This record gives sequence, C-alpha cells and structure tokens, in this order.
Amino acid sequence: MDLISILATVILVTTIGTMVVGVGAYAAFKLRDKRKPNKSRGDATMNAMGLQEPIFLKPYTPMPRVDMPIKAE
Repeated sequence: MDLISILATVILVTTIGTMVVGVGAYAAFKLRDKRKPNKSRGDATMNAMGLQEPIFLKPYTPMPRVDMPIKAE
C-alpha cells in the first residue's frame, strides 16, 4: 500500500468512528432526557420540602462597605 491509500483509510475510519460516537451520544442524550427526575426518586440533597440546597457551597454575601470619603474633583 502506498501512502495515499493509508491516509485515505485512516481518514475513512476516523470519520466512521466519529459518526458512531455521535449517534451513541445522541442516543444517550435521548435516554437521559426520557428519565426526568420525579419526587419519588430523591437524593441526599433534598430536604423535607423537596427543595435542593447546596451542601458544600455557601452563597456569597459581600460585607457591608464602610463609606469612604469621596474626593472632590
């Protein structure tokens, strides 16, 4: 085999592989989309009301600023 046919084969196999992976990813997306979470299937982050609250992160609240004098121009 010469170099051109080897490169053509590599490009063909790569293209077919990319298409197969794309179809597989689309199928996985559709399966995940069908399996929407419902209230009966909760997880550890749900409280009694069914709302999710952050476990590790705290909301950022800036400290109140002390009024600094504004210099006149």
